[in-house]
Amino acid sequence: MNPHPPTAIDLSLAEARRLAIAASGIHPPLPQPTVEGVLGRLRIIQLDSINVLARAHQLTFTSRLPHATTAAVDADLQVAPPPVAFEYPAHAHALVPLNDWPLWAFRRRAARRRPEYPNRAERDRILSLIREHGPLTQRELRQPGDRASSGWAWGPGKQAVEFMLWAGDLICVRRTPRWERLLDLPERHLPPRLHTDAQSDDECLTALLTHAGRALGIATTSDLADYLRIPTRAATRLLPHSPLLPATVPGWNRATWTHPDAVTDPGKPDGSAVFLGPFDNLIWYRPRTQRLFGFTHALEAYKPARQRVHGYYVCPLLAHDQLIARADLAYTEGTLTTHLTTTEPDAPPETHHLLRVAYAHMTTAVDTWSTPEFQ
Repeated sequence: MNPHPPTAIDLSLAEARRLAIAASGIHPPLPQPTVEGVLGRLRIIQLDSINVLARAHQLTFTSRLPHATTAAVDADLQVAPPPVAFEYPAHAHALVPLNDWPLWAFRRRAARRRPEYPNRAERDRILSLIREHGPLTQRELRQPGDRASSGWAWGPGKQAVEFMLWAGDLICVRRTPRWERLLDLPERHLPPRLHTDAQSDDECLTALLTHAGRALGIATTSDLADYLRIPTRAATRLLPHSPLLPATVPGWNRATWTHPDAVTDPGKPDGSAVFLGPFDNLIWYRPRTQRLFGFTHALEAYKPARQRVHGYYVCPLLAHDQLIARADLAYTEGTLTTHLTTTEPDAPPETHHLLRVAYAHMTTAVDTWSTPEFQ
């Protein structure tokens, strides 16, 4: 594809915000309001082990599916065959559409070149166990005497499994009820047309940058690179050869791009209000969140309690086209609980009502029956 001409699409900051929200599938709702539809739009949905409110991926889905529950989301992902997604280190560890397997060949090839990639004897041992016994957890694949892993301190067994997953020797499309990954052979879940590394690195990256551009709606080169966790220089080189169009937004003093399908009038913001999980695609890259909304978003769960400003598991409140408040939420003994709510200095007068609207939605999403009082 030929590089784009220099003419850029001019957008105001308010237009950029509305375009980004619409592209993310929050409002207006997606044309296909299903788990598969959300996955198809975002292409990468982050996973995380924190579960004080709900799993990170569950919140990303339910914020875009007004009548869905966390249980229904996982039923669609975990129960219904054939699988619609696999787990992969895309942005971070994430759910990725099964159909996108060929596009991550560039990362699989890179993983096989890493010194941490296990030797052939260890790979053969793990693959033989799975061939004989079917899908197994990482714990079941450990050799006797292997030290257990703790957090980021990986034992040799976990390191071997992780790099085999990154390299495409293994695939995870299901988890156990205890939230352990079930590791299997890719050929058991991928049709031959998908089980391929045929595309070049540049072909993979150009296609993935295009998907990222559609998911973000409006994004700088660094935003797009962060979405895929690739070097900015690679995105800079390939974006002019993608279908994305150059754009300008006042105050964004860097190359900016939009997807042709996103450049439509998303309409005026409606009266909806929804809490976003802290790992939501719309806000996961802090520089973009600040640039779009003037909102400083930080995950404080990993900080000591005395250093937290807003709380442990803080969910920003998106109302209309602004982030106007945030709440530290938890799901405890069947009840949605808020530990702290803070509003932005320029929050509108109806913020109290919008918080109640968002609490009601969250209450339904996590299958609770009482709406908490908030401070």
